[in-house]
Amino acid sequence: MDVEDDFLRPPPPQPYRPVDAQLYVPADAVIATADLLRRAGQRESAVFWYGPREAPGAGTVAYVVAPRQRMSWGNYSVSPEGLAEVANRLAKDWRPLAQVHSHPGARVEHSMYDDHALSSRRALSLVFPFYGQVVEPFLQGVGVHEWQNGYWHLLERSLAQRRVVVCDGELKIEDLRWQPLMKLRSGTF
Repeated sequence: MDVEDDFLRPPPPQPYRPVDAQLYVPADAVIATADLLRRAGQRESAVFWYGPREAPGAGTVAYVVAPRQRMSWGNYSVSPEGLAEVANRLAKDWRPLAQVHSHPGARVEHSMYDDHALSSRRALSLVFPFYGQVVEPFLQGVGVHEWQNGYWHLLERSLAQRRVVVCDGELKIEDLRWQPLMKLRSGTF
């Protein structure tokens, strides 16, 4: 398998333009996300954040879920079936707000692989270092990326802190990675 660093991206074609939109993330969502990423061990893993969306990448996180996925030391992938399983669990007004994944080391910039692995350009992309072993305070060392002008921009720390805000709130948390697949036989329910 290739090392993810072999897939470094070209620089952005245009500078990032700051936006006023904010993503509100309950403190428990941050804790749950890091825990879910660490449960994957020494493998990259993905966690999705859903909730009511006000604008692309803006809203309040109400659901943290680790979908069924293939995980390895250097990347992950979520199948269409894994995404469909999550979509079937969503409240009617919930939309994707962020896709979070881990990297093996301190580097939190997207690779070209990461750019293509994302399920929505209307959501933010966060990258946690060291397979979810984060340091406090939140966003210290975490990469926050936003799609703009055909490119996933890594936000500077001050912009990331304005864009992603920790708050209080209720939360639903699920880890679907380890659940057995339910298969229906013809004629049975």
